[in-house]
Amino acid sequence: MSTAQTVQSIQSVQAELLDIFGDMHRHDADYKDKAVAQRRLAARRAIEQHFERRQLEKQISDCWIDD
Repeated sequence: MSTAQTVQSIQSVQAELLDIFGDMHRHDADYKDKAVAQRRLAARRAIEQHFERRQLEKQISDCWIDD
């Protein structure tokens, strides 16, 4: 194998490794973004449930007071 072929082979392997690393990095970033979105959704839903419960408790107590 000549020096030029060796250099070309090494560059090919380096390019492939960079592609693999880039794919892994994108996958990791996507996973983290999805996890953040899920945590935010869970927090938002918990807040909504809290306010729904408070509203229901107020409606129930208002109903008892009106009687």
